Amino acid sequence: MLKRINQVVSALTATITDADRDFVGRELRPAEQRLFWNMNKPDQRHALNVAYTALRLAKDRTDIDKPLLTQCALLHDVGKVKGDVSTFDKIAAVIAHKIAPHWARKWAKEGRGSKVANLRHAFHTYFHHAGRSAAFLKQIGSGAAVIAIVSRHHDAPAFHDIPELTLLREADELN
Repeated sequence: MLKRINQVVSALTATITDADRDFVGRELRPAEQRLFWNMNKPDQRHALNVAYTALRLAKDRTDIDKPLLTQCALLHDVGKVKGDVSTFDKIAAVIAHKIAPHWARKWAKEGRGSKVANLRHAFHTYFHHAGRSAAFLKQIGSGAAVIAIVSRHHDAPAFHDIPELTLLREADELN
């Protein structure tokens, strides 16, 4: 629970530095950068933290494609588009998933409108952002490996997972 409280505080106080902007500019193609900057600031900060953590975890590993890992970390949540879900609705979705995961998943529904519809849409985005992120990346012509890893970053671990996917999951969980 303490981790979730820290995430809320981080979301409410998120900042992006010039060094972060330079990092995104170096690591992503222009179309990918547009997707990154279309996320809200807390999600941008989270993606940057995931990327920095993933690179730290991969530091001494020779079996890791670090540019691929970095791209995936920066892009794994681009399905969470700025203005699509309020911070309050996102917090509610996270709490509901923790308390009643089956109900929360069933209650989720795509489509905005009323306050209730917006909340249900937040739940939908929470549960389906990996696929949505992958679809956006496919539309702009990102690499097949990036799309595959991003689409599976919330799937249960499998024996055949490549190490970049495993590290992305670990870094995401730590942030």
